[in-house]
Amino acid sequence: MSDDDQAHKARTDEALRRAGASLVLLELGGHTATGFVLTTEGHVVTSLHAVASARTITAVLPDGLRTQVVQVAAVDERRDLALLRLSVPDLVPALPLGPATLPTEGESLQVLHARPGRGPEARALEVRAVQVLGDWLTLLELSRTLPEDASGAPVLDARGQVVGLATAALANGRALGLVIPARYIAPLLVSPGPPRPLSALDAPRQRATRVRHVPQHPVNLLEGCATPSVESVAALLGHAINVGAPAYNRGDVEGCYRLYAHTAEQLIDERDDCPGVQRALRDGLLRCEALRDAEDRAWALRDTFDGLMDVIGRWRHARPSQPPSLARRPPPKTYLN
Repeated sequence: MSDDDQAHKARTDEALRRAGASLVLLELGGHTATGFVLTTEGHVVTSLHAVASARTITAVLPDGLRTQVVQVAAVDERRDLALLRLSVPDLVPALPLGPATLPTEGESLQVLHARPGRGPEARALEVRAVQVLGDWLTLLELSRTLPEDASGAPVLDARGQVVGLATAALANGRALGLVIPARYIAPLLVSPGPPRPLSALDAPRQRATRVRHVPQHPVNLLEGCATPSVESVAALLGHAINVGAPAYNRGDVEGCYRLYAHTAEQLIDERDDCPGVQRALRDGLLRCEALRDAEDRAWALRDTFDGLMDVIGRWRHARPSQPPSLARRPPPKTYLN
């Protein structure tokens, strides 16, 4: 090992040691998550989805001290962040949050997460892609998946700076490791507002536990539908999801539903060559007629779209010899909805 490599390893080890002193294991009644200390006043940041189902949260500090979390300082549903408040004084904050400049594709990162009864574990990963979901969120997709208990873990770059918060997520049914950049964490500390009880997590918990009703169509639903038509349907559905999901996440539920409904009606009008698709979309719109709440209607059509995207994916898989001009494009990814 060269002198430069040894020096780099020493810097990395020191950064991991210092960051490890700020880790918090969150016990949530049956599962765990990771958080890390941001201030000496006891602010701890973690992934919102990891704590949204919790009625009680016990924080275990690196020295073994256990304390109940009873206050929520801030919540950012759009970016899956929760800021908790501990009543323990003089906590050790994590390393300073990194600069606004994001790591680039291929850059090496370290994910440091807490584990019950053991020391913290560091995972070396690379940035696979930088995903821009709109002006409200840019995130990093990692080269490998993460265990669910790593959600909320600090992510360090080669310089030892905390560049963001790790989260285990699903996109189109596929497990992913993601990083929510530090630039979205810092604003939570600027004006967190008055402390709130854990019941402030009830709304995201209720949404997270929503029961999905995604139809499971046979592949012959697309019988008689030409390949270009199937690809056109997939593209239009994918575009609607990619626009509608961020709108939903930022609170425009009615706008999300209207977009989905307009897309369904457009495909029904235009795709006479795909009667199975038309039938599935009519069924989705009919289901919406029995629902009063815009959120329920938006999810009903999202279920309808996901059912069609699933059968299109299976149809594509059964046709491996399609021409290059019609080669499959991966469907758009939706990370936080």
